[in-house]
Amino acid sequence: MSTPAVPIPPDRPVVLNLGMGVDSSAIATRWLLEPHTRGFHLGQLTVLIASVGEEYRATKDAMEEALFPLLAEHRVRTVQVARAGQTSRDGYVTLSDTRTPTRLVTDVPVTLGERMLSVGTVPQVSSTNRSCSDWIKHHALDSWLADNVADAPFTHCIGYNADETRRAERDLDHTKGNRIPDFPLLRWNWTRRTAADYLRTALGREISRSACFFCPFQGSVGGRAALLARWRAEPEAALRALLIEHNALVMNGNAALFGSRAARDVVEEAGLHDILDRHHDQVRQSPWSVYEVRRVFRARDGDPTRKGQAYRSVAPLATGRRRDMIAHLDHLSARYGCTPATDRHGITRAHLLSRHPSLYPTAEHFLAAGPALTQAKARDCFDDLFAAVTGGAPVIAALHAA
Repeated sequence: MSTPAVPIPPDRPVVLNLGMGVDSSAIATRWLLEPHTRGFHLGQLTVLIASVGEEYRATKDAMEEALFPLLAEHRVRTVQVARAGQTSRDGYVTLSDTRTPTRLVTDVPVTLGERMLSVGTVPQVSSTNRSCSDWIKHHALDSWLADNVADAPFTHCIGYNADETRRAERDLDHTKGNRIPDFPLLRWNWTRRTAADYLRTALGREISRSACFFCPFQGSVGGRAALLARWRAEPEAALRALLIEHNALVMNGNAALFGSRAARDVVEEAGLHDILDRHHDQVRQSPWSVYEVRRVFRARDGDPTRKGQAYRSVAPLATGRRRDMIAHLDHLSARYGCTPATDRHGITRAHLLSRHPSLYPTAEHFLAAGPALTQAKARDCFDDLFAAVTGGAPVIAALHAA
């Protein structure tokens, strides 16, 4: 198939975001094997990778065995970056900057999984927002672009395929400054399947979908077989996902990894009992904490029938052995007049205040026991919001501090 290239001025840098999955890998491969599809000299090109530290081994193997040798053969500048810490102030680090890449760097300063565990949640995604990618990938990518090419016009190539026109449109709507976005797969009218077929022929191997161990998009009905195959091949990845989900469920009983489906249920139904047994052992043997969790749900646009933004406060009250923390939770429950209950995930909570099911604003307040992984956190304005909704319900952490 002959696809005319869009000429790019010879003095303009070209950056390809390589997500290490099918779409962006197909772009890089075709540019190198079919020069007429590029419209620029390879000396203008930088392939930019955000390393997250929790990609599947199959992704690392594909990069190191198939794509990196091709990039090195053509001496394409390949830059690997990563987020440098939990806060934006930490910036980013350059892990590798070379024209002869050989190794995908996975030893990064902070991973998305570490972030999820510290805040007690699972990745938050929607049809228009992927905050997990924003946090772990885009922060590092955008920071590198700002430091290295954004002072003058540059072409920024993204691997949105022909089935992702809305994502490309949103990207265009938010483009600022000297960035000139380009979507080669859309110009070629290539779908994900077209890209996968091309890679299979050009490289002689499959390139799997790039994803963290606990990516929520893996849980779709169509993708579940591939997910389970990956978890069978890499049980440590499954254990990481199960731990992140369990920790989030301690803080929120609705925080299943796959929306309406829990990763634990997917593993159990697939008969992966060894993995599930290892997960239970991991949870039981880790240090535990008793947490005080408060949550406020505001009304959307002032309408008391529509749930708006939610705010949460988490305060660890005590940390120790699992059995001691369960006993401490029982003691606090009796002291504050509430009854502990254990849900189907094996998580014990005691509600001091239950939220209204359909009227907003509303609030909830409970104690829970689980692995000692989540840090104390609340918005600066949270106590005022909580008091306004509840009329000043007592806060156990504050009472103990006093």
